[in-house]
Amino acid sequence: MIRNTARALIVQDGLLFAIKKERPEIGVYYTLPGGAQEVGETLEQTLQRECLEELGIDVAEHKFICIREYISKNHEYSFITKEVHAVEFIYECRIKMTNTFISSQADVGQIGTEWIPIESIKQSVSESDQLSKTYQFPETTRDFLKEYFNDQSLEPYRNTNYES
Repeated sequence: MIRNTARALIVQDGLLFAIKKERPEIGVYYTLPGGAQEVGETLEQTLQRECLEELGIDVAEHKFICIREYISKNHEYSFITKEVHAVEFIYECRIKMTNTFISSQADVGQIGTEWIPIESIKQSVSESDQLSKTYQFPETTRDFLKEYFNDQSLEPYRNTNYES
């Protein structure tokens, strides 16, 4: 079954707001917030709900930026990910700032959230040595962030398998 998902790229004041996860087989890594669309829900409603559940925040503004296709069996963490085929709709988002971010329904493995400096992300996604990376992202998310932060020009649709 193919499912739709909405993902939030939240960048403010030179920082990316990301979900921090940990798995025994992988260690600590970061992902973009978002998740699966429910029946009767628009993608924008999915985006709002997922950000509220995972981050404890309201999305103030959003702009659609690209579509990605994700097929779990083609991804480096396939040994922990169930069989998933998703079409991901990625939105640039601005949020209503608050002092606390409390998730009401954290993802599996989610241990928190973090504002990560963009310059640190650029350095981490450019390094070839996995062990020297300050911030670990799944390979396909790393490729996406590298492309986005280098020139902020993404193809409307790319036939590339990205991690969620």
